[in-house]
Amino acid sequence: MYTRWLAAHTADTEPSQSTLDGYANAYKHCSSITQESMGTLKYKDYQSILDRMRRAGLSYSALKKVRSLISLVEKYALQTEAVAKAYAPLLRIGKNHPVRPHHCFTRQRINRLWKAVDQPGVDTVLILLYTGMRCGEMLAIRKKDVNLRQGTIRITHSKTQAGIRTIPIHHRILPLITARMQQPGDTLIADITGRAYTYGRYSTVWDKVMGLIGGNHTTHDCRHTVATLLDNAGANETAKRRILGHAGGDITERVYTHKGLRQLRKCIELLP
Repeated sequence: MYTRWLAAHTADTEPSQSTLDGYANAYKHCSSITQESMGTLKYKDYQSILDRMRRAGLSYSALKKVRSLISLVEKYALQTEAVAKAYAPLLRIGKNHPVRPHHCFTRQRINRLWKAVDQPGVDTVLILLYTGMRCGEMLAIRKKDVNLRQGTIRITHSKTQAGIRTIPIHHRILPLITARMQQPGDTLIADITGRAYTYGRYSTVWDKVMGLIGGNHTTHDCRHTVATLLDNAGANETAKRRILGHAGGDITERVYTHKGLRQLRKCIELLP
């Protein structure tokens, strides 16, 4: 049933590769029931999967994805009359207790980064702090996606459709981007040999920079910092969403509101 649903769902919605990977990972957690007929499965069969995940210490997000997958497959099974009842609305995943809440970079730590900008990897943290990009988005940028004359970066690989966007380059990081463009390799962020970074390899660079400034941040704290600083500066909400790659809040904003490059640049330049 999962295979049949996935084929139909993919044809209808054209999900991103990261979304498909998420489905596959959630499906693995359901291995105890994948050989069973859906018509024989009951509430306790589904709930036991989630309970086992909770006992194993898996995140709230992981449990939510598994419940979502069960709901999607059950809905398809109902539509095809393979089952007569859905149990997903009854499933419990507990409360969300963040393992580590996100923390903004302080002004002092950002200043430390600028003072140490010549140290390896520091420029990459500043790029994240002045663009609001996800770390994976930054590592995927190819030099052909950077337009120095126009002063923009085009994000072509993102976890969401809204993440495909153009970000104006803040004037403070323009020299850092320019220097990266002159180094070996096809990707903007690469080592001295021109070899692109995987997320795992980049984490070593990140940890060294955090040690340099006495910080204990995750890469996602950069996005949290950008969002907070723009909020504090009174940034236009739609422009902020476009820069961060968030979907619009309502249909009017998503379809009828268009923010030009000049307005996006005005927004990004609110970052101190």
